[in-house]
Amino acid sequence: MLNLSISFRPCGRGIFLGFVLYWLISSSAIGAFDEAKTSVDPSDASSSELNSDTHKPSLTPPQPAEQLITRHQSSLGLPAELLTFMQEKNISADEVSVYVRDVSADAPLIQHEADVARNPASTMKLLTTWAALKTLGPGWTWDTQVWTRGEIRDGVLQGDLILKGYGDPFLVYESFWQLVHDLRLKGLKEITGDLIVDNSFFDLPAIDPAAFDGERERVYNAPPSALMFNFQATRLLFEPDLAANKVNVIAFPKPKLAVNDQLQFVTGDCSKRRHKPHVESQLDGSIKISGPYVGSCGPRLETLVLSSPEEHVFNAFRDFWQILGGKLGGGLQTGSVKAGDQRYYVHSSMPLAEQIRLINKWSNNVMTRQVMLTVGAKMFDAPATLDKGRLAILKVLIDQGISTQGLVIENGSGLSRNERVSARQFGELLQAIWRDPYMPELLNSLPLLGEDGTLARRFRQSDLKGRTRLKTGTLRDVSAIAGYMLTRSGKRMIIVMQQNGQRSAGFGHSLQNMLLEWVFEQ
Repeated sequence: MLNLSISFRPCGRGIFLGFVLYWLISSSAIGAFDEAKTSVDPSDASSSELNSDTHKPSLTPPQPAEQLITRHQSSLGLPAELLTFMQEKNISADEVSVYVRDVSADAPLIQHEADVARNPASTMKLLTTWAALKTLGPGWTWDTQVWTRGEIRDGVLQGDLILKGYGDPFLVYESFWQLVHDLRLKGLKEITGDLIVDNSFFDLPAIDPAAFDGERERVYNAPPSALMFNFQATRLLFEPDLAANKVNVIAFPKPKLAVNDQLQFVTGDCSKRRHKPHVESQLDGSIKISGPYVGSCGPRLETLVLSSPEEHVFNAFRDFWQILGGKLGGGLQTGSVKAGDQRYYVHSSMPLAEQIRLINKWSNNVMTRQVMLTVGAKMFDAPATLDKGRLAILKVLIDQGISTQGLVIENGSGLSRNERVSARQFGELLQAIWRDPYMPELLNSLPLLGEDGTLARRFRQSDLKGRTRLKTGTLRDVSAIAGYMLTRSGKRMIIVMQQNGQRSAGFGHSLQNMLLEWVFEQ
């Protein structure tokens, strides 16, 4: 019997799901999601549209190679220099897990506290993005559909326009502008009715963006949405006018209500102590901007979540539509595509393989959450739910022979106090990835030491530069890395280090760097 622990609620209590997972995996619902797209009946669009031939992977995914063992390895404890450093900095050995293994060896080189399930922070994204590659395939793309409700005469839609999302994680400014522009190229000039936003492909509970750390407006806390524009971020450009002693604030997309500008223009030298503009959303939908702004500090760009997903999409569509010369007679509605509505246009996203590069290199949380939900819907049918996404990740791990004992999944991004993964589980996953035909896609998504992403500033002047690909993870009291290194002698090493505890903030990177330098010389 499968023994799985998984978190379904923020409380993070483990729930035994072996029987449930077995039932879901063996049910006919999985196979039903592989039907080809042949109909535009909106009653089954959520499943058929997601499974068109351009979206689904081949019926027989490429199989991994057999593990090639060329070295016998005896396991060691932590290197002496790490132990000395930990003693000097009062870092308990119980707070740290390490797993190091040559991909061609028959045993790990180091396995210290490797079976302790710890908070992985953003290294959790390895599990989610790998599950996506295995379930969806690297060429998977997301559709965003445009439907009409009413007749179009001489470029005028006598009725409503409907935008239906299927979870595209990267529907950013350029992509959404292209969607709107293509509607104009098709001859649509005016919409007399409303813009209807259809988010029904995701079936999610109410999510409080402030629940994690109280920072409701921060983009990293943005909740997922089937139709998500630009990570739900509003751009605020502050442009000081030194001649008029004021600051002009330009918002895109424009909020529902006017910006309440209460900034205090301050003269003199730029100083962080004096330069403290503050932005917050109000209950009535307006945006309040206050605090001192030092003009000599120059322009400033802020990206914040200041509206609901539906309002954000509406505001962006309205602004782009008007910029391109279109007319919109109505306002925002939320709803679903109905029988009788006509599909007018489909925008397709960039492929999954390109999107996971953005996710892992820059550790984008809301993109990861969108991906997990998509994987769940693909495996267990629409609508997408958190439970389906969690179960889908577990199934991929189980299929590859990876233990899931003690594993806790909340949102799949690592932005959680409850998620848990052990160093050995990461190590086994990385070993399985190394033998898989999709290995290059995953490796190319990881930050390259000293070169790009979250590792761009580390080891820039070292021989290690460019020879290590690692997913990083950092939260309060959490510091972690997981990935691969090409050592000086040419060995390919799996490296996992997790540190949970108060000392991780001050010494997490230092401890990781010492391990990386030691492994490089092996």
